Amino acid sequence: MMIRRAAIQDLEQIMQIYARAVQYMHASGNPNQWVEGYPSRALIEEDIARGVSYVVDRDGVIEAVFSYIEGEDPTYRQIGQGMWRTNGSYGTVHRLASAGRLRGVAGICFSWCAEQAKMHGCSSLRADTHQDNRIMQHLLQKNGFVYCGVIHLANGAPRLAFERAAVVPGGENPGVNPGMTNPNGMNPGGAYAGMPNANGMNPGGAYAGVPNANEMNPGMPQQKQKGDGRGYGIASLILGIVSVLLFCTCINWVTGILAIIFGIIQITKNKEHGLAIGGIITAAISMVLSVVLYLAMWFGMTNAGITYEDLLYDQYDDSYDSDGSDAWYDGDGNGSYDGGGNDGWYDGGGNDGWYDGDGNDGWYDGDGSGGYDYYNDPYDYFRDYYDVQEPGGNQFM
Repeated sequence: MMIRRAAIQDLEQIMQIYARAVQYMHASGNPNQWVEGYPSRALIEEDIARGVSYVVDRDGVIEAVFSYIEGEDPTYRQIGQGMWRTNGSYGTVHRLASAGRLRGVAGICFSWCAEQAKMHGCSSLRADTHQDNRIMQHLLQKNGFVYCGVIHLANGAPRLAFERAAVVPGGENPGVNPGMTNPNGMNPGGAYAGMPNANGMNPGGAYAGVPNANEMNPGMPQQKQKGDGRGYGIASLILGIVSVLLFCTCINWVTGILAIIFGIIQITKNKEHGLAIGGIITAAISMVLSVVLYLAMWFGMTNAGITYEDLLYDQYDDSYDSDGSDAWYDGDGNGSYDGGGNDGWYDGGGNDGWYDGDGNDGWYDGDGSGGYDYYNDPYDYFRDYYDVQEPGGNQFM
């Protein structure tokens, strides 16, 4: 594998790689960087003619293409929201694209360009990319570039500007190995020894010790990287399913709300969204079903003429029946402590009730006949049970 200048015979392969790159940009949330046919065939032919177009050649197959240009870039003269790290000469990387077959090919290209910049006396390597091109921003940082600010293209479009030192501090460059990297895209023996570590930092390079709390280079307008966890998503889905199963109870609102909360946390903090979306949807379905159920019950009761008071009184009708029969404390029917009927305990106006106020045969019957009949026979008790007045009759002693 080698990096060489592109030839006109490579043009078809190069344009196929750029076409793939445009499609990939659009699919990955970056539809506004390469538009209106950029990079055009005429532009690439011009790069080839100028000798600034390069390809990564692996056994005759082009794996990547880029332009490397030394000298002042007019769009880099002014930079806003920051500043360049160096003021000397520099090389610029433009139009980097991969065929998508070789892992770490971006690192190979950047390391080769840094070697070229160093050998030609340049102090740094510069590049720019679109604010929506998160992938390229990550690759630049991973390969030792530092965010510097915002530059504007000739048409006024803003771009994020990056810079990387071409020479290790002290000017030494042991183990020059142009264009070669290890499987992680690093070049430990090349011009930028020590770049980068597993977090994309550069502890041994020109910008050692500069990452901020987010392990990014300072000033870089990057969002916090999302994790790979799935715990909140799983919890959201489980709670969502439970809420659906319990939709006919009030508990489903609690589980449904928890499912939505966990789902939002999962979407916010982690890359995996499928489980969280499933949990949120099932929780929403549960809540809709419960609302439909409650409305159906309400309409059914309304059409049947049933009110809430009817349901409330029905719960107590069997125990404190105000107008029925045989209930305890029955208001006017028949039963124990019957207010105005018959056969009730303490029957107020009927017959045969205990303490029957005006009937007959009630114990302690106020004016009738029976046990303890006070008005008609105050000594009835002794006559009926102890027979002390009329010998011979039903006496116990």
